[in-house]
Amino acid sequence: MPSKRKDSKGRILRNGEVQRRDGMYMFRYTDPDGKRKAVYSWKLVSTDKVPEGKKCVMALRDIERQIQRDLEDGIRAGEANTITVNALFKSFMDLRTDLKETTRCNYICLYDKQVRDELGGRKIRSVKFSDIQRLYMHMVQDLGLKASTVQSVHSILYQMFESAVMDNLIRVNPAANVLKSLRKMLLVEQEKRHALTEEEQAKLIEYVYQSRIYCRLGTLFTVLLGTGMRIGEALGLRWCDCDFEKKLISVNHTLLYKQSENGGYRYRISEPKTKAGLRVIPMLSEVKEALLAEKAKRRNPNLEPFSIGGYTGFIFLNSHGKVFTPAYVFDAIQNITSAFNREEYFKAEQENREPCYLPKFSAHILRHTFCTRFCENEKDLKIIQDVMGHRNIRTTMDVYNEATESRKIASFQSLEGKIKVM
Repeated sequence: MPSKRKDSKGRILRNGEVQRRDGMYMFRYTDPDGKRKAVYSWKLVSTDKVPEGKKCVMALRDIERQIQRDLEDGIRAGEANTITVNALFKSFMDLRTDLKETTRCNYICLYDKQVRDELGGRKIRSVKFSDIQRLYMHMVQDLGLKASTVQSVHSILYQMFESAVMDNLIRVNPAANVLKSLRKMLLVEQEKRHALTEEEQAKLIEYVYQSRIYCRLGTLFTVLLGTGMRIGEALGLRWCDCDFEKKLISVNHTLLYKQSENGGYRYRISEPKTKAGLRVIPMLSEVKEALLAEKAKRRNPNLEPFSIGGYTGFIFLNSHGKVFTPAYVFDAIQNITSAFNREEYFKAEQENREPCYLPKFSAHILRHTFCTRFCENEKDLKIIQDVMGHRNIRTTMDVYNEATESRKIASFQSLEGKIKVM
């Protein structure tokens, strides 16, 4: 009967275990694909001391237990120890042929900016819950990014690691429940976006149309405030989308100016994300008047017609004959606000009164402003939802409730002194 193998301390070694001449332990096994593998450790059991000058994370028999569990469950641990997070992302994106180009570009941009250098080089099996938790905390606390950005990154990472779980590369998705653990940090109350008041809206429109610099954006502001269209929908508007006889505007696409997969920015036409985005908006008389005035303007005949993916006849063009970009409109709004408030400061000084400044706002606030005015004058929520293109009625309700709250307060103020209550 052959004698049992022992290590240098006289302990009996199990099948597959070997102690090398340098003292390191080795365990050989066969993976699910029939390939011979080996793992190593300077310790046989966790209570062993590590030789001086050597490093050791886990004892050999702890590693063996993990391997045995993986073998029983069909987990391809050996493969997971060679695949990096970057390689997993590439594999994930190669399979997601269903993604729209815009979504693909967003995924790639977010991953490259926030994940690639932080976790990309790590092997997927080594990534832990706490690693992703630290990544999200870094994004919020150190980089000052919004919770929505963290949620977008989380959506990518969760899907990636979930695909690895489904392929039996790893047992557990390390991204699962990370957002829940950071809920308090991510749910810090954000500043609520408020619509412009009627007075602010009137001052803005008057200032834009009277400005020598910004008057060319007047029609765009009229359309945004008179239809509630999203900025991409408004910039993508074409003359053929406007039925001046029936006074209707067809919203059937949106214009984007974003980074492509190959780098660089370019215009793109995209369908609305949901069916609710496809809609027809009645045209107010002021909107019709502004659009017809815009159409009557003389264009440079030497400029080639601007075309994006077969779409032509765009309304809002710059001096080079190209459609304004959302970023240009955003910058213009900031400049308009600063210029107005600067002039308002000196006017108030001269007239010895308190200045009435314009608040900070965006193109989305102009959409929100239209929705608020609409809610103040329309009680049918389904009509409001349809015109705004809201997929969820709760979005419409939020604006409607805020608008009716203001009307309720104003109504009570009008009762002051008219009802005897004491």
